[in-house]
Amino acid sequence: MSEAPAGMKIMVSIGGYGGAGAEPVTLMAFKSNALGTLTVLDRITYRDIADEGFAFVTNLRLQNYDCLFKEEHLADAITAYKEAEGMATIQLADDVARWRPRIESDGVDTHGQKYRLAADISNAEVAVLALAHFMSRQRGIESLGRMTDDIARLYQITSI
Repeated sequence: MSEAPAGMKIMVSIGGYGGAGAEPVTLMAFKSNALGTLTVLDRITYRDIADEGFAFVTNLRLQNYDCLFKEEHLADAITAYKEAEGMATIQLADDVARWRPRIESDGVDTHGQKYRLAADISNAEVAVLALAHFMSRQRGIESLGRMTDDIARLYQITSI
């Protein structure tokens, strides 16, 4: 049985938000398997490809990425971010805290809480949302992996 890795290093590059002339941004984050947390660590020089050893999330159709974040994912990303914020499983380092997504409550309807993003949302704020979405998707993948391991253990045959 293999030991689970300590965590995952993630880079996210987002562009297309923040109005005319807004530069795309790249943030670095770390997902701790032991703590179940995601920490957004720093803004770095924009990358269109991830450094070695990093998962890469982007909304730009770049050559290589691990997760393509699309406009249609925004609603799920907002929900994932709000849930992670409420459970304290997403943390923003002091240097990136200013990019905490500006999410306004827009009431509740029969489908649940409704949210609205600030009209001038920045690339960095969307990058944080993309990370929350990625983290949410990773939890599903990890759960499936654990379930597969559990089923495999049930069917192990011991020979003498």
